[in-house]
Amino acid sequence: MPIEKDLESAYKFLYDDKDPEKALELYDSVLKQSPNNLVAHIYKAASLEKLYYGFKSWHSQETLENAQGLLEKALEIAQQRQNRSKQALVNFRLFVHYYNRKMYLEAQRFFDKARELQYRDDTLPIWEANLAKKVEKWKRKHGGELDAAPRKEAPTEKQQDIKAETVLRQQTLPDATSEKPTFKVDWYQSSTHITISFFTKALPKSKDDVTIDFLSDGRNIELCYSIPESGSEFQYSVKLSHAVDPQSVRITVLSKKLEVSFAKVEKRQWKQLESSDAEEELVSISAPISKPEAANAHQYPTSSKKGVDWSKLEVDDDDQAQSADAFFQQLYANSDPDTRRAMMKSYVESNGTALNTNWEEVAKKQVEAAPPQDMKLEKR
Repeated sequence: MPIEKDLESAYKFLYDDKDPEKALELYDSVLKQSPNNLVAHIYKAASLEKLYYGFKSWHSQETLENAQGLLEKALEIAQQRQNRSKQALVNFRLFVHYYNRKMYLEAQRFFDKARELQYRDDTLPIWEANLAKKVEKWKRKHGGELDAAPRKEAPTEKQQDIKAETVLRQQTLPDATSEKPTFKVDWYQSSTHITISFFTKALPKSKDDVTIDFLSDGRNIELCYSIPESGSEFQYSVKLSHAVDPQSVRITVLSKKLEVSFAKVEKRQWKQLESSDAEEELVSISAPISKPEAANAHQYPTSSKKGVDWSKLEVDDDDQAQSADAFFQQLYANSDPDTRRAMMKSYVESNGTALNTNWEEVAKKQVEAAPPQDMKLEKR
């Protein structure tokens, strides 16, 4: 079976069938054929993490260390290839890995690096707020600042980039990071096709210079091409709302834009280009796999008209706190776009103390912090 088919099947075993052991076998097979396959390293690590947290027979230090080693190797491969989008993804994976192991100093380091590399995900503000709480708790317990955390290296000239998913390594402008990007993405659709337009001055010379990779199920795509004049590379990655046919790609280079068209797998009208669902593999997997108890089912909000005092769900025990996080992430992933926007805005603006799912209400004003009963909000 071709490696691409193995990767696709393994991904489905891991996330659709919830069978990390079968996924692990396929990723092992891929790595035997292609020892430097970056995707296989990343998702083999994810398979091991799911096995560690979900299955008692895999709950050993060796499992975690193997997952850590795979992610470190993946980062090394991405750096050798100078693929910044993959570097950002692996750094984020390492952040989640250490966060779940409650090693918050290391987690902070990799989170900062992922943001420096312009990693994009809808759940980043939630992760950042949760990490800030954990770090603050660590500081109260141990005292002082996070001196034990490795210092973040100063970015080199090659690490400077124009923001917004475009990697343009500047050699002559030291303040390139402060400039606004000359890069815009637009899209339109017909009943059968979806077309993405890239407006940029750094266009490829021909369609043959453009590389498009499909990472899994016809939704995760990466586009890149070299820009010889500046010794840089254009990179764009996205998780689409719905699947497209990888064999149907049509690339057109025009005078002011690059257009890429795909045939829709399902002939349906798309409401948006990018998926706003949080990727399942990127959410916290610290809690063992279990069925929710019916007795607790009515304790959670079900009406979009209610604001939720999220802080009341927090307890001192880390495992129970992570269960609350898992509930939040599940609620977010299963909501419509307006509800997600409301949740994100209320959660961030209230410093994690309130959650509101009503966008009409949240959009009108700043969401004030709502500390738990018998507690006062400290102003800094």
